[in-house]
Amino acid sequence: MKHFQLIILIALGVFCLSSMGIINDYAIEVSAQYPIIDGIRCDRTEILDFHYHAHLNIFVNGSSYLIPAGIGIKLPDCIYWLHTHDASGLIHIESPQNNTFNLGEFFDIWGQKFNNNQIFGLKADNSTDRTLTVYLNGTAINRTSYRDIPILNHEDIVIIYGTRPPEIPQYKFLY
Repeated sequence: MKHFQLIILIALGVFCLSSMGIINDYAIEVSAQYPIIDGIRCDRTEILDFHYHAHLNIFVNGSSYLIPAGIGIKLPDCIYWLHTHDASGLIHIESPQNNTFNLGEFFDIWGQKFNNNQIFGLKADNSTDRTLTVYLNGTAINRTSYRDIPILNHEDIVIIYGTRPPEIPQYKFLY
């Protein structure tokens, strides 16, 4: 009888803690297959406590590079706080915490290399056909770590490697 009462008390305590938000579903790491990346978990569902969007365009030698759908989405298991649903370049930031995430974290979740000297397997140098430039809302960024660029609500980020496209596109956020 004492064991039964103990089990009931433990179950009641877990229920109370979870209903108060102290224990929740997204506090449990889904699997070692989807590890925490830069402090960002892969949760069972989208977490909409803090939800906003930024846009990313990448150009390689003047041609648009497709940002894949499903970055950070590991169906049917989990979804990272930074992810893409489609190939539009729209980055969804959906987090249980009001953190400022950065471009390096997005590339880490994507599994791609990115820093001031490299994007993907492409190395940058001072030659005109191998430069790497990042634009925020149409303005070139200088003297900063590209990986540390914060991803803010309605931030329009353009990364250009090599030859610049004829014009830097501006993304129009609909929401």
